[in-house]
Amino acid sequence: MELIDRARGMMVGIGAGNLLGIPWEGRSRTVIARQNRGGVREITAREGYPDDDDLAQAILLAETCIVREPQGADASDAARLVWEDSGRSRAGNGSVMRCGPVALRWLDDDVALARNGVMSAVVTHWDRRCVWSTLLADFAIASCLRGEPVESNALLERAAAALSAPRAELTPLGLPEEPSASVRNAVETALASGALVDDIELDSGGIGYAPKALGAVLWASQHPGSVEEGLLAIVNADTNAAPAGAALGARFGLGGIPEDWRARVAEIRAWEAPVDGWIERRPLEEYADRMLALPGVGHG
Repeated sequence: MELIDRARGMMVGIGAGNLLGIPWEGRSRTVIARQNRGGVREITAREGYPDDDDLAQAILLAETCIVREPQGADASDAARLVWEDSGRSRAGNGSVMRCGPVALRWLDDDVALARNGVMSAVVTHWDRRCVWSTLLADFAIASCLRGEPVESNALLERAAAALSAPRAELTPLGLPEEPSASVRNAVETALASGALVDDIELDSGGIGYAPKALGAVLWASQHPGSVEEGLLAIVNADTNAAPAGAALGARFGLGGIPEDWRARVAEIRAWEAPVDGWIERRPLEEYADRMLALPGVGHG
């Protein structure tokens, strides 16, 4: 499979996962099952539905990666203060949900991927669980884009080795050399041989937890036999389908995403609102193509 197909699949996979999950965000597995006999199986979001925060942030991050590297030093101070004001207890999944474009942009440069993965996280999510979850999700999606298997020990070792080079630059951000127990447990559980989606317990402990989102990415990167199987399993368990869609699209390529889902994503995003000043939204595949056209991308 050519890289262009995997890259386009990653971007459209984010959109498909996001739009599959939007109507059910924040609802428990029990509620989803009660309202969908046989489970969620189709994209029911309407035409013109605005890009949800997961997809919108992924697009903004893709655009940033195209024109410059993410800059996180100043903004991270604000993120740190918000985290401290919360009692240092929040570990939201937002930085994981948008991580796919960073994996593509620095596909062949582990050190740059580590640096920019960290920077992309700390601007909004200072908690170390968030940063490490984002970093490991980036490395897993990059492996999928390269057509490589994702294995727990190798993933942890590769990310840690890549962090050693920019360590001095990242030291002021307070990033520990090792991930926390919760992040490591997410890695080991999701990538265990024969792991099922139920094993990563997406519907426990509340939604929006970074290690849970990481678990969804890692499970999707290794176990499901198709994009459809993986996304439906995630959507019907919890709302981490956008980053799981990035991993699945990277694994199986654009052609691996059901044709009706691809068409539905395009229809929803191409709808023209009857108001002045509506922002024209680019096809998701275009962001992948623009990143692949940058020097050094996909040639390692």
